[in-house]
Amino acid sequence: MGLTTLIYTSLLALGVFSFDAWHHGGEINLEINIPKGYGASETSITDTVAENLFLNEIADIDAVPTFVVKPRVRSTNEHTVVSMIGDMLGLKKMTLLIQRATGLEPLVINGSVTKRNDRYQLVLVSNPEAGANQRLIQTIETSPGEPVVQMIRRAAPQAMLSYQDYLVCLYLVGKATSGDLKTYEASFEKPGFEGLDLLIQQRMLLQPTGLAGIEASDNINERQAMFTNLRGMLALAQNDDKKAASLFEEALKIRSSFSIAALNLAFMRVHQDRYQDAIELVSALIKSGNLDGSPMMLGPAYTTWGVAAWGLGKQDEAAALFNTANVVNPRATLANLYWGEMLNRQGNTIEAAAKRKLALDNSKYFSPYAETAILFYRLTPDSNAALTKL
Repeated sequence: MGLTTLIYTSLLALGVFSFDAWHHGGEINLEINIPKGYGASETSITDTVAENLFLNEIADIDAVPTFVVKPRVRSTNEHTVVSMIGDMLGLKKMTLLIQRATGLEPLVINGSVTKRNDRYQLVLVSNPEAGANQRLIQTIETSPGEPVVQMIRRAAPQAMLSYQDYLVCLYLVGKATSGDLKTYEASFEKPGFEGLDLLIQQRMLLQPTGLAGIEASDNINERQAMFTNLRGMLALAQNDDKKAASLFEEALKIRSSFSIAALNLAFMRVHQDRYQDAIELVSALIKSGNLDGSPMMLGPAYTTWGVAAWGLGKQDEAAALFNTANVVNPRATLANLYWGEMLNRQGNTIEAAAKRKLALDNSKYFSPYAETAILFYRLTPDSNAALTKL
């Protein structure tokens, strides 16, 4: 037995290789190549730069705050325990080899930038071993005047629609809300908000049918509700309050236990000065127990209730609700923000300043969830107030 085989066998017996392979079994591996002499000199982009452009976009998608479980995507050039040992032993792609040896078929996406008819293309193909359910064969081409760098960036969400379409749509809704959708519009059938709304509707319609649909009926309802809620958030970004409220109502009709849509509808009722309706929605949501164990949702729920009570002129009740929001989530930002505003209007400037400081101190823990209205837009007890971003 040679030294390499001996070391390999020993490490496998100790579980080093198998642990690393299983640890990385749910990942999507990526390689992008730009063949020399085929447009590479014109693009002035190396394989590493192209791959990093794609992966950085994926990392941004993966970083979007959400309640959905997401896959990890990495380059196959990234060093794991196995691959580093494999490099020392002169063995390439060690992680993938061990995954296959232990019955795990990893998903590998290979990409190549080419040039045809004066336009650059990124051809993406998955490995056949990953199975039909994870297969990807896609060609993304630059639109007229589009830089190849921009094409590679928008190719990332376009490709990931095959694996995590909800997360991609959520990411794009966030881009639309922040006014940064233009980079991705070439992938839509129509420009701007209309194109994104159409994409969301198309993905929502991709549901299992027949026996598979019966078996997955509960998951189908959840998926439909989630995408409908996203359409509501997109309508908010277009200042279409009536459409947004209608879509949040529709999401709740599809799945009555969908907490995000219930909280969003309560937000809209406060925005529409329907404070008692908002209170009834939030009260029922909290009593349902669907938010138990979720401070990130319980805090905003009590905060929404507090602003609604404030709108009804019940400042003491509102203060108690803001305090409860702080109890269930000690890192609450919004409860202290609104509490401070209410105290300031009451002329209690000293306590108002203390609440504002606490809100500022906690703001480092705050994340704007693009699927949750109260975490993206401001509430106010004022009648007919315009919707503004936080």
